[in-house]
Amino acid sequence: MEFEQQQVTRWIGYVDWRKRPALRGKHGGMLAASFVLVVEVLENLAFLANASNLVLYLKNMHFSPSKSANNVTNFMGTAFLLALLGGFLSDAFFTTYHIYLISAAIEFLV
Repeated sequence: MEFEQQQVTRWIGYVDWRKRPALRGKHGGMLAASFVLVVEVLENLAFLANASNLVLYLKNMHFSPSKSANNVTNFMGTAFLLALLGGFLSDAFFTTYHIYLISAAIEFLV
């Protein structure tokens, strides 16, 4: 009976950052999910703020307003499509960690 009780409260196959078994009541849950959601919203706000500043920067670099806005939307579309490609590659062939390292190296080099 005690083994069944312990089996129910553990996430099978998951460990915490110290390689201890992850417990259902202690790890994950709504607190972790809300943290990820807030970080994702803030990241998107920063991305859109940089995109609007990039339009103004390109206008100062003597692009027409329509051409600078077109260049920025092309950049945003490419960034979002590459995120889909990275998600597919991490699910199908690699681990998420490897794709993260490859993306960080590409971002650093470009």
